[in-house]
Amino acid sequence: MRHFFFGSWIDAESDLPGNLGRDLLSSQVMADRLASLREVSVDEILSLLHRVGIRMTEPGPYRDRIIRSMPDITGFPLSMVEIGVDVLKSLLSRESLEERLSCLGDRRVLDCWTEVEGRPVRARALGALCHVAAGNIFLGSVDSLVMGLITKNVNVLKISRQDRVFPFIFLDALLEEDRSGVVSSSIAVTSWSHNNGEMMDLVGRRFDGILLFGGEDAVKTYRGIASPGTEVLAFGPKISWGLVREGLSPSQLEEAVKGFAMDVALWEQRACTSCQNIFIQGQALGETVGEMLHRELSSLESSMPQERVSLDEAVDIRKERESAFWDQTQGSRRIWEGRGHTVILGRGASVVPSPLNRTVFLSVVDDWRELLEGDLKDMGYYMSTVGLAVPDDVMDETVEEIQKLGVLRFCLPGTMGLGADGKASHDGVYLAQNLVRLVNREDIAGDLLGLTRLDEARRSSVLLGRINRVLSSSLKAPFYRDRFASVSLPLKDLSELSSVPVLEKSDLELHCHPSLDMITEPDSGGYLFSSGGTSGHPRRIRWTSSEFDQSGQALGRGFKALGIGPDDVVANLMVAGSLYTGFLAVNRGLEETGCSILSLTANQPVSETVALLRDLRPSVVMAMTSTLIELAGAVLDGELLSIDRIFYTGETMARSSLELVTKAFSPSRVGSLSYGAVEIGPIGYQCPHCRHDQFHVEDSWAHVEIDDDGEIYVTALERTLHPIVRYRLGDRGKWVDEPCGCGRTSRRFSLMGRCDDSIRLLYNDLYLEDVDQAICGFSGLSPVYQLVVEEGPEVTLIVEGKDSPGLEESFLRDLKARAAQFKDLADFGCPFRLSVVPPRTIERLGRTGKVRRIVDRRER
Repeated sequence: MRHFFFGSWIDAESDLPGNLGRDLLSSQVMADRLASLREVSVDEILSLLHRVGIRMTEPGPYRDRIIRSMPDITGFPLSMVEIGVDVLKSLLSRESLEERLSCLGDRRVLDCWTEVEGRPVRARALGALCHVAAGNIFLGSVDSLVMGLITKNVNVLKISRQDRVFPFIFLDALLEEDRSGVVSSSIAVTSWSHNNGEMMDLVGRRFDGILLFGGEDAVKTYRGIASPGTEVLAFGPKISWGLVREGLSPSQLEEAVKGFAMDVALWEQRACTSCQNIFIQGQALGETVGEMLHRELSSLESSMPQERVSLDEAVDIRKERESAFWDQTQGSRRIWEGRGHTVILGRGASVVPSPLNRTVFLSVVDDWRELLEGDLKDMGYYMSTVGLAVPDDVMDETVEEIQKLGVLRFCLPGTMGLGADGKASHDGVYLAQNLVRLVNREDIAGDLLGLTRLDEARRSSVLLGRINRVLSSSLKAPFYRDRFASVSLPLKDLSELSSVPVLEKSDLELHCHPSLDMITEPDSGGYLFSSGGTSGHPRRIRWTSSEFDQSGQALGRGFKALGIGPDDVVANLMVAGSLYTGFLAVNRGLEETGCSILSLTANQPVSETVALLRDLRPSVVMAMTSTLIELAGAVLDGELLSIDRIFYTGETMARSSLELVTKAFSPSRVGSLSYGAVEIGPIGYQCPHCRHDQFHVEDSWAHVEIDDDGEIYVTALERTLHPIVRYRLGDRGKWVDEPCGCGRTSRRFSLMGRCDDSIRLLYNDLYLEDVDQAICGFSGLSPVYQLVVEEGPEVTLIVEGKDSPGLEESFLRDLKARAAQFKDLADFGCPFRLSVVPPRTIERLGRTGKVRRIVDRRER
């Protein structure tokens, strides 16, 4: 037999010799494999398994091998094997794998310290796992192995005698997809007998955990050999049954019986979740269910024929049938017999052992509570699943009472053998939690740990996994499926991201809501937000509720980096409404800091806002730059107002604006609350060591690229409903190479302004930065202005403020001197005039209060 050990094939006896096992499964070998796997991001592992699932289940050689070989090996009909293939596709889907890790709070805790519900969490793999596969269901071995892989353990799979094929089909597909070999080299697929003393002793001493799905004897055997340092996670023999209570409508009963028929037929009752007994309230209802179930099982014999029954199994079934026939003549039981099924109706509150192969026992009880007093109350360890066909108004009552028997899983008929909820526990435990160990940080500050502290190599590995996750998810959307058709995925390193096409704002405008072109799950709910900014063209963006909550957590981490904490009172003066995220996002982020939140908005008149600030005395104010300028102007007209810290967002605060705000509020600090976008969420945050234009990249949420021309592109790392990949923001930036004094290793960048922060006037460019600086030199002018360019061109610079004699001439002379491109020219190359207007004259954009700095009316 061929065995596979950590990347190499070995020819040996099927009962692996102990001396070979000692060498191939040495502690050092497995420790080295574990160390290598720890460097692989969990997202890379999930993406790899997702691709393996596609390779195995879509039409092609792997699916053909499964369909061709598994009916003979399992005795299942082809149609049942095909159901198994569908289950496998779901099992290996990224969504299902992430659901299985949801019990950890966040899958990312397997890579580094990650905040979960406001506290840092880190999970480390248990270590080396031995998986003892059962042979009853062919998916079981792979299911167990996958759980070990997604929790980043080293895994040794002992295959069963009944199935030496399916695990190797999975392994072959894994080897083909795993280009680096790091994941597949953490796996061994082998076999030995329970009578092989050397191997059993080795297993008991050398593994950190044994994951076992099997019979009672196997559970006793492996628990008996395990050393004190080896954890045995054993899921032994289980029974599952159904309950039908009175009060269902005819259509409800019909649907329930159809479901029970599938629960009886699926896997030929070999699974621990298969239905073998059904208890029914009342004799008349029992007769009806028996007739209906016989009819449904007969129908399934056409679509899902029973392939093979062994001689011993056939004998056991015949014994039950003959016994039932005799009882039927005596009037105590009834039997319905089909070509491949048996339905036996009797009375009692005890489970009747089934010979399997679609042999189901129906037991009538006068009162369903008889089940609580019979033999079932002593079988708690063996209880698995109960399928419930009961009226809605008594569902809670039924579950509450039956769970006292030790039943840990309830479902509706038809899903007993499928497992519809990936987030659910298994036999009362979350398996992923048992395959890891949570690390305790005690009183070490959370911001000293995590992604922001990783070295570049580890952070790049983690980010690559998350980017490949987004790229893979995006392919479910028609827009991205077409856009990325020529891109080779997955990316092998971060440098390959530059080969992915850039997403333009025009793409969003053309394909956003109500279009579904960019949506991966059209039926998902959540939020619809809108971004138009100063461009004026709406871009409506879909978010799931979970995504928005996660973005709030990321924003909150940035707020904490600003120093905001429980001692602060923070006024949220962001604009609310009109599908704008600002107010909602800031409120959600502030919740993470533990501060007191004043949800004021900027929707009320400026005078009312000033009055509220005077009354409530916040220590921190957060607002759009335009809002702060208006507030400062109002305050300077009256009594000054002291606010300790002021954080702005929106357009960059020019020096003139900064001086105005400082004069009005005397803050100890003025900075940016965040660098972000409606399309992305938080992109960058500031620490106390950042200049006003510098930001750390929020690596947990966004990946930033800056090209040779200084243009910024951003990919949202956790947005999969409406993916945003390599989005051209329209901002310019440059990397800050010096280490930050805060100790964080996440990269820093400086914002250098907008890519459209200049206007072409004949042969030269006029930059808004020069306009800002010129305005700063004239006390009568505010930082609120707009450049209007008409055909010709003819330029009018409209500035809010107070006019005075000679102001226009003085200002234009100063502006020309500052604008290097024009200082040696007689004029600006075209008519150029200054218009000073009263405050609030220039039109604001409705939702944000921003002013469109450039209005270019020339024909293009």
